[in-house]
Amino acid sequence: MTATSLEALQRHRAAHSDAHESRRVWLFHAHTYFEPARVTEARAFMELVGRTFAATPHVEVHSFVPAPAGPHPRASFEVLFTREVFAEYVAWLMFERPASMSILIHPLTRSQTHDHTTRALWLGERLAIGTALLEAIDARSLATGRSEESIIDGMKKH
Repeated sequence: MTATSLEALQRHRAAHSDAHESRRVWLFHAHTYFEPARVTEARAFMELVGRTFAATPHVEVHSFVPAPAGPHPRASFEVLFTREVFAEYVAWLMFERPASMSILIHPLTRSQTHDHTTRALWLGERLAIGTALLEAIDARSLATGRSEESIIDGMKKH
């Protein structure tokens, strides 16, 4: 079982069930945005992330998307990481992020809209995120009664 598995999330949630919502967060995303002309540089940075954090089960590199997609205004790649390495990973990004790239860092909770906007941190230029799609996802999840854990588990598979 990896640190980013559904079981690890559920264990963390059970251990902190009475805690404030911020303490219940176990998983985070970092979306690294780049211009299409910088695909080679972005792939190299993505590979550097993978190599640098290969020894920990708390960081997973995901989804290289070479064009804007969904709510994301530029091409991007995504990294999933746990609160266990939050300070280490974010501090590393502060020093290693190529100047041409912006990085959105957010928690994974039931609210994709809040996670990508009011709860987000930015390294580099802050970009406009398309909230209409995020609001629709949140509304669908609420209407179908999906649990927060199932929503998060579904997000981490992308």
